[in-house]
Amino acid sequence: MVREEMKLIVNPVAANGAVGKNWPRIRDFLQAEGASFDAVLTDEPGHAIQLARQALDDGYRIIVAVGGDGTVNEVLNGLVMEGAVDPEVALGIIPWGTGADFSRTAGIPRHYVEAGRKLLRLETRPVDLGRIICLREGREVERYFINAAGLGFDGEVADLVNRNPKLLGGTIPYLACLFTSLVTYRNKNVELSFDGQRVRGRINSVIVCNGRYLGGGMFMAPGAAFDDGMFDVVILGNLNKLEVVVNLPRLYKGTHLTHPKVSFCHAREVHVEARERMFLQAEGELIGEAPATFQIIPRALRVLV
Repeated sequence: MVREEMKLIVNPVAANGAVGKNWPRIRDFLQAEGASFDAVLTDEPGHAIQLARQALDDGYRIIVAVGGDGTVNEVLNGLVMEGAVDPEVALGIIPWGTGADFSRTAGIPRHYVEAGRKLLRLETRPVDLGRIICLREGREVERYFINAAGLGFDGEVADLVNRNPKLLGGTIPYLACLFTSLVTYRNKNVELSFDGQRVRGRINSVIVCNGRYLGGGMFMAPGAAFDDGMFDVVILGNLNKLEVVVNLPRLYKGTHLTHPKVSFCHAREVHVEARERMFLQAEGELIGEAPATFQIIPRALRVLV
């Protein structure tokens, strides 16, 4: 039985607990706007995946993630069944978290009032999904993403971000963890293949983008569009520590693509092999390590934007 109400999946610990503290305000606002919805709060990491799948089984067709990019990623992974999403299903987002980077590209307001009003218009747009096959604890795993995924230094920074408090929003904790990770990080020897081409060398990071932003506002892929059927792949080459620090402002301005040690390409499929251990993050959450394969699934999901 298909249900007309929306199902809200709320991550109360997102933004260091700010979502949980403010959830009554969000709930009361939506009720005052006449929204028809049920809501459930997550209990632990990974719980939103289970809750999204249960919502589908219960007949809900509009599933709303309330939280940051990690919450959106979990809900998204709960909506994908056997590599596809039911075309009648739509994902909604009320962003309130550390990064909310996908929302920047999608034009979803950061404030819950404006985001809620936009959500209730029920206007959808098809977006591409990224599929990842990688290793986790020695086993092959599959994961999906909507915004961006990264291997190498990017993965190690994301791991540290998630192991530390996020009291000051998105950009400041990310930068603090970036500088901390930079002290010990060593670039990796990588073999990268994409759409029939092959590249070998020592690199800092491989960033596979569907959206434009990551890391709480880094303008990593200025030309990315999440409905063009292509990844924007940014390869940060063999940058030394000083070069990373000096060029950091360019990442936020989107001018880094002209740096001689930065490469860029479009691709539908990307495969990464590494001689050393290389961590992989998606939507800011550490999900595994290389070897990893990324595949684009064009216009696979309707998003309320």
